[in-house]
This record gives sequence, structure tokens and C-alpha cells, in this order.
Amino acid sequence: MAEKPSVLLIESSVQHIDHPRRQALSENVNFLIYDCSSVDEFIHRLQPGGTYSNITAIIRTGWLKAGPYASHLVFTNKSIVHYPPSLKLICCSGHGYDAADIEALTARGIWYCNTPNACTEAVANTGLSLVLESFRYLSYAQWCARFDWQKSRELGTKAVDPAGMVLGVIGMGDIGIAIAQKCEAALGMKIAYQGPRRKPDAEAKLKGGAQYYLDLLEMLSVVDCVVVAAPYTPSTHHLLSQREFRAAKKTGLRVVNIARGKIIDEEALVSALEAGQVVGIGLDVHENEPKVHDKLRENWMVTLLPHIAVCSDTSWANFEAGNWSNLESFLESGKPETPVNQV
Repeated sequence: MAEKPSVLLIESSVQHIDHPRRQALSENVNFLIYDCSSVDEFIHRLQPGGTYSNITAIIRTGWLKAGPYASHLVFTNKSIVHYPPSLKLICCSGHGYDAADIEALTARGIWYCNTPNACTEAVANTGLSLVLESFRYLSYAQWCARFDWQKSRELGTKAVDPAGMVLGVIGMGDIGIAIAQKCEAALGMKIAYQGPRRKPDAEAKLKGGAQYYLDLLEMLSVVDCVVVAAPYTPSTHHLLSQREFRAAKKTGLRVVNIARGKIIDEEALVSALEAGQVVGIGLDVHENEPKVHDKLRENWMVTLLPHIAVCSDTSWANFEAGNWSNLESFLESGKPETPVNQV
């Protein structure tokens, strides 16, 4: 009888566990539980004769930002060069995959799978909330309710309802579309979007359609609020910086980011806020997180969240399901369901 393949399971302290599905899989695979104290220890265990020297797959499930392994970047080239020849599949929770060296994995013939659309609802709900916050400054109002009721009267000349305003979405993928739909339906906003190509299918999901812009500056000159929902890549690093903020309408731009912090140049964002080019900010992600820019942190007119847009049991359950589906498909056919790369 052939030996069961070994699967290394890297678990977050925050996850949804599908016990029946894991039990069924355990009949076909040998699970190893990751308990390394560091990436260096992980690399040591990958060496010939080591605990992980014969693994076929790695499954990383749950909330990647929580637990003792949150800082363990095990899918970068530092570790990849030590992977055993037996390793053929990596499945990891989440939409983004900027923490993995996809090119190096592909060169090694290793599938890398994310869990697309798994946390769309959670992140889109957070995006909707941050858009509203950027118009109504409700974080500041909460501060006032707790500490200085009278200062809340200042909101009378600043708060604006978003109905009829134009929302610009950078990155019209699953999450970008969902945010646009929610803002159109709940807040009465008009939708514009920017990206490398027009997406008629996405436009059709909106009752009022959406205006496409190839040029980012052109879109920023007409929108009232911009939501960043694009993946982080070298080409999107500091996609929003001084030049982009200067393109804003005279009435000012509101900026929301639920994607990756480094897409926004935060020094430029602070300068634009001080200059009145930006008049509202809602950030779930930060350029140098977990550190938050001092001037943003100290300004209660700015809404800040600690990278928790994904934070919902719905997301964890979807992550779990997506990872096991990819593993099952790979075991059955040699190809996973949602690969990021082709090998």
C-alpha cells in the first residue's frame, strides 16, 4: 500500500474548523501540525531527514494576521530554496498573495492557491462603513460623545451625505464590485472605476452602471471618494501619492483603503489632508502596519481600523472550505481548484 502523502497544516489561533471534513481527509493524508518557533526552525525541519522533508502540501488556514505564526513568512524565497522536491501544493487563506514569491514557487513547479471571494462580504461591509465614515466623520462623533460633547457641533459644517456623490473604485474585482454595489444601494452613490481594462460584466452588476477610466488622474478629478481595492504589486506601490491627490476636485477627495497599506503614500496623504486636497480618510490597512502614522493616529477626524476588514466567522469558514477544496482537487486530479499560478 502506498504511503499517505504528508500535509503540513499551519493554523491560526483564529479559525473555523470543519471537523468532519478534516477527519475525512485524515484517512487519505498524514497531517503534520506546524509548531515552529521561527522561520529558521521551519527551514531546518525542511532539510533531508527533517520532520518536514517529505511533505506534499502546505495548508495555511484561518486569519493570517492572528496567532503566534502571524509573522512567519514561510512562502518567500528564503524558505522556498529549501523546500523538498516532494512539495507540490501550497494553499493559503485570503484574497491577496503578495506575501508569497509566486515566481519562485512556479519555477519550482509548486501550485500556489488562495481562497478568492472567501472574505468578500466581510471586507465589502467594512468598505461600505469606511466610505460612510469618510463623509460623516462618525469616529470623531464617537470621541465627542465620550469626551467632549460640544466639539461635536463642529461637524455641522463638515459632514456631508454621500447620496448622489461619485465613488471611484480602484480595482474592480470581487471586493471592489461588492463595495460598489453596497454603496450604490445603501448610500445612493454613483460609481466610477479605474483599472487596466474595462469590465462590462462588473458594470452590469450595478443598477446604474459604472463609468470606466483607464487613466487614474482623470478619474480622481471627478470622484468624491476613492476606494482602493486593488492587489499590491510593484506597479501599485504608492499608486496614490502627491500627484494623484493634487488631481482631486476643489471640494476635496475622500480616501478609503481596504487593500494594502503600501498602495498609498501616507506622507503624501497627510500633506494632502493638511492642504485640503483630501477631506476624509478611512483606512483599514496602513503603510507600515502595525505602526500607524502619528498624524493620522492623532486625528480623530480620520477613521482608522487595525486591518480587521476580513474579521468575520463567515470569512474563516470560507477560508477553511476553500483550502480543503483545493487540497481535495489536487489529490484527485493533480490540479487544485483556485491556483494563482500555472505549473
